[in-house]
Amino acid sequence: MEELNAVEAARRLGLSREAVDAAAREGRLAAVAGDGPRRFSAQAVEEFHQRRMAQLVATLARSGETPVSVACRVRKGLHASGDTGLPRAFAAKLSAMPSDWRMLFNRAELAAACVKDGEGCRWCKAAEYAEFLGLRPVEFAPARVELFGGPPCGKCGPGLLRPYWAALEARVHGGAVRPSKAAVPPSAAERERAREWVQRHPVTAAARPVQDDGGRGMVARRLREERAKLKSAKRAGDQRSALRLARVVRGLEADAAAVDGRTTAAVKPGRLACGHPLAAGCGCPRRSSARATS
Repeated sequence: MEELNAVEAARRLGLSREAVDAAAREGRLAAVAGDGPRRFSAQAVEEFHQRRMAQLVATLARSGETPVSVACRVRKGLHASGDTGLPRAFAAKLSAMPSDWRMLFNRAELAAACVKDGEGCRWCKAAEYAEFLGLRPVEFAPARVELFGGPPCGKCGPGLLRPYWAALEARVHGGAVRPSKAAVPPSAAERERAREWVQRHPVTAAARPVQDDGGRGMVARRLREERAKLKSAKRAGDQRSALRLARVVRGLEADAAAVDGRTTAAVKPGRLACGHPLAAGCGCPRRSSARATS
């Protein structure tokens, strides 16, 4: 198992040595048991980073922001000019942003976002800067697509997208499998966000239990919709649509009779005396069917 000392863990997390030591003392970052200077497993450092990012995203959500919206604002801030029209220093641009915005991305990603168009892929630059500074490797995320102004290039794209799609694929489960029994259950951060959403949107009335009516409600609703469409087609004089809708209505009426456990009502035979072929359900006088007389 890969182990990191406090300096290496701080460099990978993009934090100061003091912040890492404080997290270890408070129990937020688990250290490897043993004598001597503190050491941390790479897995513990990664888990601490994920919890920190989840808390940051929740904080942004309470202010109405998302990682993508913050990335858009950060990108505009990094490419903005000063009041004099001259380029501003990188440090000055960062200091003008809220700390929560800066914490969402590491130094390598922020520096790569400043690369001008035509000077190379910003994703490749971010990976190069991260390796040089000893930071976490760059990962694909929609927020970074917004920060870098586009997706990764054909050189770095396959390596970045492969774990992203693998993580999404692991969360897909069959329709007969409940989410709690899926291959990858919801994470603690997702459950916490769900609890926060429920607290912000309290249920005012108890949900009614689902009643199995055998499909009666669905068929009745569809029958009402198709009858309304048929009526509109008749009024508009669209005979082709009306004939098609009349066939659909007759089929739905048969379905409604089947789910209700009754037989369909007898349809009046013959053709309207007026000669109109569409009003099959009205009470106009009729004459004998052409098929019966032939």
